[in-house]
Amino acid sequence: MLPWILSVPGYAATLDQEREQAVALAQEGRVFEAAERLRALEARSPNQPRLQADLIVVLRLVGDNAAIVSRTQDLDPESVPDYAHMSWAFALRDEGEFAAAAAILRDSRKRLGSSAQILFAVASAEAGDAATARQALAEIDPLPESVQELALMAYGLRQSDTPRQALAMANRARARDPQHPLAFQEQTLALWTLGASNRAFAAMQERPDLFEVDVRYQAEADAIAADIRQALDIRSKLEAEGRHEERDRELNRVLASADEFLSRIPEAHPQHLRVRFDRIALLRELERMPETVAAFEALPERTIAPAYVRRAAADAYLAEEQPETALPLYESLVPEDEPPEVSLLLDLYYTHIALEEYSAAADLLERAQRHTPVWLDIDPDRDPIPNWERVDVDQLRVYDAAYRQDLDRAWERSGELVRQAPAHAGLRNTQARMARWRGWPARSRDITEVAERWAPDARDTRLNRAENARDLGEHDTWVREVESLRADYPRSTDVQRLSEELEDRGRPSIESEVVFGRTSGGEGLVSGDRDREWRTRLNSPWSDHPLRAFLEHRYTTASFGDIDGRYDRIGAGIEWDARRQQAWLRFDRDLKGDANPGIAAGWSRWLGDHWRIGVEADSYSMETPLRAIDAGLKGWSASASVDWRAHESLSAYANVGLLSIDDGNRRSSLGGGVTRRVYASAHHTTDVGADFFFQNNSQPGGPYFNPEQSASTSVRVDHDWITWRDYDRAFTQHFHAAVGTGYQSGFGSDPTVALRYEHRWDLDRRWSVDYGLGWGSTTYDGDREDRLFGLVRLRGTF
Repeated sequence: MLPWILSVPGYAATLDQEREQAVALAQEGRVFEAAERLRALEARSPNQPRLQADLIVVLRLVGDNAAIVSRTQDLDPESVPDYAHMSWAFALRDEGEFAAAAAILRDSRKRLGSSAQILFAVASAEAGDAATARQALAEIDPLPESVQELALMAYGLRQSDTPRQALAMANRARARDPQHPLAFQEQTLALWTLGASNRAFAAMQERPDLFEVDVRYQAEADAIAADIRQALDIRSKLEAEGRHEERDRELNRVLASADEFLSRIPEAHPQHLRVRFDRIALLRELERMPETVAAFEALPERTIAPAYVRRAAADAYLAEEQPETALPLYESLVPEDEPPEVSLLLDLYYTHIALEEYSAAADLLERAQRHTPVWLDIDPDRDPIPNWERVDVDQLRVYDAAYRQDLDRAWERSGELVRQAPAHAGLRNTQARMARWRGWPARSRDITEVAERWAPDARDTRLNRAENARDLGEHDTWVREVESLRADYPRSTDVQRLSEELEDRGRPSIESEVVFGRTSGGEGLVSGDRDREWRTRLNSPWSDHPLRAFLEHRYTTASFGDIDGRYDRIGAGIEWDARRQQAWLRFDRDLKGDANPGIAAGWSRWLGDHWRIGVEADSYSMETPLRAIDAGLKGWSASASVDWRAHESLSAYANVGLLSIDDGNRRSSLGGGVTRRVYASAHHTTDVGADFFFQNNSQPGGPYFNPEQSASTSVRVDHDWITWRDYDRAFTQHFHAAVGTGYQSGFGSDPTVALRYEHRWDLDRRWSVDYGLGWGSTTYDGDREDRLFGLVRLRGTF
């Protein structure tokens, strides 16, 4: 019945009149009353296109978007007049129905004009259809005059991943109205999207009311992150310019900003945690390793920390000598399905080295070499380019050999790298370090001077200069270089170590050794029984000249049947050590009473890296046999020595001496030997050697053992086993064995044997203790004497 009634002309006219009256109410601003009338009409006469369109428009004016959405769910946009499409699309968009909003305008937007085209593009972008949005916005020509529409276009462009065009559109809108809210927002957000976080955050500070608190927090966090990146770039530039004192200024400023942000942002806020993450990485870049560790350990949940934070924490743990904690963090960064970064493999290598796990370190180095080609094929139309990451790997192969105490191989590898890239300062510095480690400081200095041509202000170059000056005895240069490094790199572990070594020169030190033995054999032991030798020396700090004073106590005693021979002397002296020369002077006397004053002096000098010569003289020599002392005799001595050192694995010595005793006897001697390293690994070294000794007495016989001639030859082997090591602390076992032949005038030759086993404890960088047992067997006057002895040594810097 109803369709027939609606077709009656009079009824339709009445419906249009009532609809128009309701619309008129809306035009007068009485939108709620208009909405009620239109709802009533729609209830009486459903499915009327113009009535539905008017109701959509008025409900939009009322703000009842939900009603529009519910009433239009099954409507075909083509069944509703175009003039309602904009209100309908706006309502759907406000309700988050972006795809539906775009669908409303898909066919009608061109008929409705640029406003509908803009709304269609915006809704499409919000629905994730960026390509459609970009195309729709590109079709708008000419651009609208409305600032609001220009700003809305900027919003659509930004949402469709074209921030540069969005910024240009926002700039156009702000040129017409600088204070337009949406234009200001879009300009700011486009800048933010383009990475100009600092400019964006500054703009938000100008008009914070236009941005939600969370957005401002995120922008500020982004600005802090951008500041960190910029500060790192500034640091690299300042380092390249040699302005090392200023290098961390910007990073410290950013750290202060991060701390201020964290002080006022609630801990529960996501941006608070994010800035805490960035702060950890920032502390690591500043080499504030203890603070990095503390900040990481203070995180509420460390497992959620992103990779760059775990990397920073691992670096800090390793620098703080906690490799067991660093290892799982580094391992958590290794991807499962692709090769890891070379730098990560190298960090893992150093971690295993610190843990004394040399086999695992070797595997990592081999893996790094396998995954790091020498050349990179970037462009098939061009020649390959050098892969500079490979340089780090090849340099580490040099150090790897050195860490395994194979310095010969390390030197060979460093030389090969320099031949391949002679102008690379880093490789030159590595070669200089290897030369110094082999005992060639003069050669190391020459190589460092070559590196200075390309990188005079590089940290490695300056470290080499400082360490070369130390080993060459150029103390003023050493002090100057260390002070400069300490000012520029106060937290560098290498610089701190050098600084500590320098500070040790300003501390007193002690050296003490006690050897005590029992001897068994023939009648009237020649070497004495119940022997004991104790030497202690206390050194003052070094002065700037460089000089130091010392006190020395020397005590030697042994029993010869019913006779006890004894030396017990105290002395004071002064020592000078500079430019690879050493000289000392000592005044001494017997500890008890004021008897037998003496004076002793010595001098030695290195001639280049391989030769050292020295002389010594003592007016009251403790080389005088104890039996001679007991008989009231005394003597003076003089000696000269020559040492040759090819490198750490090959050396030789020779010396001549003269002891003049009061009875007129002149005891002259000649000795020498050679040592060769035959095996070296990370924890073991084995040296073999041969020694000879010859002695002649001008007046044989007397109250002491004094053959006309005596001699000995022997071969020996020494083995060191680093059983345990933790940075400066270590436990080393030392084994010594020697066999040979001893000769004495009138008695011929007999075999000799010497065995010794020692423990060495390095308690830290400044203190060490040694102790051990030994046994030896030799022949005097045809009778064999066996000696069992023990020893204890202490060395330390207070």
